[in-house]
Amino acid sequence: MPSITVSYRDLCRLLGRRIKLRKLMKHLSMIGIEAEASGDELKLEILHNRPDMLSPEGVARALEGFLSIEVGLPRYRLRASGVTVRVYRSVKPIRPFIAVGVVTNVKLTDEIVASLMQVQEKLHASLCRNRRKGSIGVYDFDTIEPPVRYTTTSPDGISFVPLEFNRELTPAQILREHPKGIEYGSIMRGWSRYPLLIDSRGVVLSVPPIINSEETRVTSKTRRLFIDITGEEEHVVNQSLTILMTGLAERGFELQSVAIKYPGRLVRTPDLRPSRHRLSARNANEFIGLNLKPKGLAKIAERMRYGVAGIKGDILTLLAPPYRSDLMHEVDIIEDIAIGYGYDRLEPTLPKVVTTGERAPIERLSERARRVLTRLGFMEAMTYTLTNPRTNFELMRARGEAAEIANPVSEEYTTIRDSLLPCLLSVLRVNRRNPLPQRVFEVGDVVVLDEGVETGARNVRRAAAAVIGEGAGFTHIKAVAEALLRELGIAHEVRAVEHPSFLEGRATEFVSNGRSLGIVGEIHPKVILGFELEHPVVMFEFDLG
Repeated sequence: MPSITVSYRDLCRLLGRRIKLRKLMKHLSMIGIEAEASGDELKLEILHNRPDMLSPEGVARALEGFLSIEVGLPRYRLRASGVTVRVYRSVKPIRPFIAVGVVTNVKLTDEIVASLMQVQEKLHASLCRNRRKGSIGVYDFDTIEPPVRYTTTSPDGISFVPLEFNRELTPAQILREHPKGIEYGSIMRGWSRYPLLIDSRGVVLSVPPIINSEETRVTSKTRRLFIDITGEEEHVVNQSLTILMTGLAERGFELQSVAIKYPGRLVRTPDLRPSRHRLSARNANEFIGLNLKPKGLAKIAERMRYGVAGIKGDILTLLAPPYRSDLMHEVDIIEDIAIGYGYDRLEPTLPKVVTTGERAPIERLSERARRVLTRLGFMEAMTYTLTNPRTNFELMRARGEAAEIANPVSEEYTTIRDSLLPCLLSVLRVNRRNPLPQRVFEVGDVVVLDEGVETGARNVRRAAAAVIGEGAGFTHIKAVAEALLRELGIAHEVRAVEHPSFLEGRATEFVSNGRSLGIVGEIHPKVILGFELEHPVVMFEFDLG
């Protein structure tokens, strides 16, 4: 979960009252926030689905409702700024969307500056996926002359002084020399033109998603903020802007909208209208185990910062704040009702069933395998189930097909693994600077294609282990594998086998009841080099099912 650091005094100031620290921490835990205190500093772990609470303003807003300090739908006054941002067609292939807002009547304190910087960092890391889906720019509006253009430039087409620098650089030089350019330049790899925000006088605001200009820097004297979010997904840039601006509104600052002129359409951002949702009182009561009337549920909803637009029979019509983009189903609202009612007030009951559950046989076998390998000196790894053809096949010198993801979000995760061996080799690669020898294992599921099943694929539970370092040989890993099979009570025999991932003549297949269980052997040098390793590796993998 993402974590933020807030000042206890600042949080109490936002709440408008002082709450004893121990009591405050209990209230935070009841709304799903884990808190640790160190003097005036509170470290808060925020639920990953609540990016609106990645700032002290967002946490205070939720607490105000939970503690009945201020209930109901937060209302945000939004005036038109008269500012226009023109979006050029050239940005469409690379970073097509932008959302912009203006904040006035700003009075920056150390706490507010720290909060603003922190929420940018946390939104970049979470919602914006390390600036790829969205990136945030905050500027001193008094240094900008509207209208603003969102366009592109060639890598050496313009020069400006980037933030924290004292000399002009071109965008290409920024990617090579500026720390932010080095860190995030991979996002722009392969682009022939780079995004550019520039005002009517030719003052550069930023080259998103990398860096702002020094000329538009926010200082303690700043009284008006110009905020932009550019990115690949329109809902992400709009959501990020809404979270930022509604948080600043909690400080008493005034919000203004900006007209965005795309080719062929005009939009105004931010959109702070609430969203409408239906809640069945019967469903809420059944899920939570309550027996509340619709009016009672409405009062709880107001404590969770919902507005109640109406009640008709069993159905409540609720208005959700604009920053609550995490609400995708009625169950999400029911969860809020449970939080508002108080988990500590719910009475635990035994389910009305006549059976008791127990661990599935494969889980018991897997646990035994883990205990055996741990006692043999191996450390357990837990790797991703998703992978890609290069890691799964090319680096292993193997050919094959794996179950593919229909809508992958990353080139790194396009298929489901059909072997644990590449995963363990990736673990060794990450730890290649650590002392040798290293002994790791994993017990987990893979997915193999099988025409004999309805879906065309099936889950298979496997155990695999690897040893890297001088002295790691075939005899050692074969002895470990046989010890594991013996402890699991799996009768087997061995026979020589050829496999492209293993050295010729240094691989053996396990066979049980005429069926292949798996393979053990020394990894081929080309596979070792492909995973950027420098020492011999021996491995085994077999089915537990």
